[in-house]
Amino acid sequence: MIKGLILALSLSVSSYAFAEEIQKEIPADKDVHTQFGQCQHEFLPSNFDLFVWNIKKAEAKDRWARDFEYFVPKNDLILIQEGMIDSYVPNVILRQKNFCWDFATSFLEKDGDQTGVMNGSYARPSMVHFLRSPGREPVIKTPKMVLVSEYAIANSPFTLWVANIHGLNFVANKHNREQIEQVAAFLKKHEGPLIFAGDFNSWNGERLAYLDEILGKLKMKKLPFANDNRRFKLDHIYVRGLEATSTTLHNDIETSDHKPLSASFRLK
Repeated sequence: MIKGLILALSLSVSSYAFAEEIQKEIPADKDVHTQFGQCQHEFLPSNFDLFVWNIKKAEAKDRWARDFEYFVPKNDLILIQEGMIDSYVPNVILRQKNFCWDFATSFLEKDGDQTGVMNGSYARPSMVHFLRSPGREPVIKTPKMVLVSEYAIANSPFTLWVANIHGLNFVANKHNREQIEQVAAFLKKHEGPLIFAGDFNSWNGERLAYLDEILGKLKMKKLPFANDNRRFKLDHIYVRGLEATSTTLHNDIETSDHKPLSASFRLK
């Protein structure tokens, strides 16, 4: 999250005295992945639309829901960071008909609410795999999650792998880099088209540079956004084996501290 970035980076040593009190519950591997919703399609169309958004735990409630319900039906793939399984968000999500959803829980609050990353699509994934970050956020000791889904594509002998990241934030750059390298090592197994997108928490020049370096080795390129006046460029879309026919940064959306990203693709 952008909010509180400077404050969090300057946390005093005294903050750590409260670590045990605020430490979150980390689920066992068997409890990380949750599936819900129903979809009928077995593959994505060869021309498809992607929507990427850190929703800030849907704190804006009904205002957020209106934005979410506007964008979801217009897209074939939805990648969400800071998603929630609580008493509110799943009800909104399940109003989106013909979508399958996969959720990877990072941690649980004391009341049992879960936060993590979520992939949604009209097409049923043939593989879903989560990667828990090797490092942890300071004080609360929580990991960040990456969720990788595999989709068949119409008129293609290759499948598409889509990786949705929430990157480590308030850590030394080397720990953020280790998470990116962990994901890159997994994506290296795939020979077909790739999308790697989400909130990378790339708020300084070093992080931005090694994203391009590491993902460049996989022949992935970052999509540009013509209207990109963000102070902190945290959210990105990297691709390989696809042609982006349009990209949009939705600067008019105010229901999260992250601006949503959209892109339309076709097979090369």
